[in-house]
Amino acid sequence: MPRTTYIHAWPALGILAGLALAFGPTPTLADEEPHTRILWQDPVEVARGEAYRGPWRMNASDFRYVDDASVAINDHGDVVVVWVDQVEQAILLQRYDRDGQAVLDEPTRIGGEPDTFSWLPRVAIEPVPDDEDEFTVHLLWQEILFTGGDHGGEILYARSRDGGRSFEDHQNLSNSRDGAGKGRITAHRWDNGSLDLLLAAEGQVVAAWTEYRGPLRVTYSSDNGESFAEPETVNDGAEKPARAPSLAQTPSGRVLLVWSEGDDPYADLRIATSEEMGQGFSAPTTALETPGHADAPSLVVDDDGTVHLAFGAIPANDLEDYRQPYHRRLHLAQADADSLEFTSAKKLDADDWAGGFPTLARSADRLYLVWQRYQHPTDRPYGLAFTHAPLDTLEFARVEPVPGTVDRPYSGGLQGQLKRRMAVNAAGEIAIAQSRFVPGSHSDILLIRGQAQDR
Repeated sequence: MPRTTYIHAWPALGILAGLALAFGPTPTLADEEPHTRILWQDPVEVARGEAYRGPWRMNASDFRYVDDASVAINDHGDVVVVWVDQVEQAILLQRYDRDGQAVLDEPTRIGGEPDTFSWLPRVAIEPVPDDEDEFTVHLLWQEILFTGGDHGGEILYARSRDGGRSFEDHQNLSNSRDGAGKGRITAHRWDNGSLDLLLAAEGQVVAAWTEYRGPLRVTYSSDNGESFAEPETVNDGAEKPARAPSLAQTPSGRVLLVWSEGDDPYADLRIATSEEMGQGFSAPTTALETPGHADAPSLVVDDDGTVHLAFGAIPANDLEDYRQPYHRRLHLAQADADSLEFTSAKKLDADDWAGGFPTLARSADRLYLVWQRYQHPTDRPYGLAFTHAPLDTLEFARVEPVPGTVDRPYSGGLQGQLKRRMAVNAAGEIAIAQSRFVPGSHSDILLIRGQAQDR
């Protein structure tokens, strides 16, 4: 059986950031440079595999590539990268220290069920762990188990208590027959990886996911992942299928859950909240209205209690193509964490960077936004777009490509684009994980690190 190679390398500081312009909340481009720029390091190749994708035959499919990269970073600058190896039918994990050196001699293999694909993981670690080496790593992913329904999918969770060197036995959080982890746009088009993971305060771990038929489920652990409560259905009775959930927590401890909906070209984003996880979530309401279809939200809350929301939206005159990410444009909105009354969504001034599936992150004083670029309605995604803004002005710098993601076609995500691509710590250290699929050549996983610095 073909094997995948894993690269143990670390970057020399190759500064690739150039001049960037900022634009205001309207948003329009300003005439002067921002006070902060991003210093990028050279991309690190974390893993490499073949680039072959045979026809779909469920778990017997001949898939030979690496994909589905995701990332976390703590305030010590330690980075955890996870990805999928389709040959192994498993998730792999590698750690990197602040200097960019691989910590583990070999990547840790996290297996789900035997002979079953594991897809689109999310990883979470504490910002300031008590033990800088053997900290807890939380992992959530979609396991393509077929248990009697029309679509395969279960949501599995596993925990490491030694910094990712080994993992405890996984737990099945969903136990569903209806394709857990699938986020439906229409009956015939969906993204896998419709799930999210939140490491909340006081040892709470929160997991959310959707199923093919549309329910949105949430469960939580109050003992740092040792055990989980029975899942709650947040959108019980909803007429439209939920997809792409995003979790965040406010300074007061309130848990926020935002998601998009399918089967409707005019669907708006929905929101529900929980003051106490044991008491469940509020009835869903509309987070904010848009003139077209809003999709794939990403949510963060800053230390002052402002909620920041990023999402892709289709303009009203493109509704016939609302399923195509090429027609999406990035939008942002803010709300007070207590009132949750969002401002009108503002379109980012980035028409040359069409696409969606954003990841929004923050440091102590800045927002960072990355998303998947699409160059043509019928083409695969190509490269990542990036911008950033101070929290006090929200004036975003001119959009730039993430280094190393646009020099070869194509971006990965062959099973779906719902993923967490970026993590940022309090000091503004950036970690971006990207998968690439180069037909006829290879697939690979890249780690791209950067740092916000004053000019």
